[in-house]
Amino acid sequence: MFESRRRANAQRKTAQAITVAFAFLALFLFFLGLGTSSPAFYYIALMLLVFAGLTLVSGAGTWGIGAEGEEIVAQHLKALGNPYRVIHDVVLPEIGGNIDHIILGPNGIFVIETKNHNGLITCNGDFWTQRKIGQLGTPYLGRIGYPSKQIKRNAISLRNLIRDRLDMNLYVNCAIVFTNKDAVLRINNPTVAVLRPNELCGFVKTHNSGWILRNKELEELETAIRPYSQFN
Repeated sequence: MFESRRRANAQRKTAQAITVAFAFLALFLFFLGLGTSSPAFYYIALMLLVFAGLTLVSGAGTWGIGAEGEEIVAQHLKALGNPYRVIHDVVLPEIGGNIDHIILGPNGIFVIETKNHNGLITCNGDFWTQRKIGQLGTPYLGRIGYPSKQIKRNAISLRNLIRDRLDMNLYVNCAIVFTNKDAVLRINNPTVAVLRPNELCGFVKTHNSGWILRNKELEELETAIRPYSQFN
């Protein structure tokens, strides 16, 4: 299970507990209000029920959305087969976040960043924007950050780890995969590969790094990296 899925499940359980607590409190205030002529108890009870409903709907929040994207990509990566080795949800010592997927193959090393954002996604070099439409039809900017810069930092961290642990100076390839079917991509001059899930395996298998990693080297790489995986 991905770390994002574990956090999503934990958030969902918390939301359910809060919902139950506020629902009981609202019910208590409702019955308490029956003995008085003041409508304040009913208003408060109604507000608590609304809050409980919103808490339940929010559920796992962004962690759940991210987990769905990572699971979609993980399913697609199963098609790589041997001799490729896939390591999910890796947290290296010198990075704050995680690397969603690392692929080790005879033709190179790849780090994959998964994004499950929707709306209009625009990329110009390393500058990204996300435009979404609200429930009332009003456009607004989402929070997508700078995924290409993020994945390149992760690639450098992985390269440094490989160099320090195995004395191998290898280039690490980067790809960002957008999994949400409602995302519209407008990509101009990207500094890393930007793909859909169905394009990922083809991208990996046809990549030409100019050198070949043998099975022994792949085993060494996997042994050095897998202990940092949070996936289980």
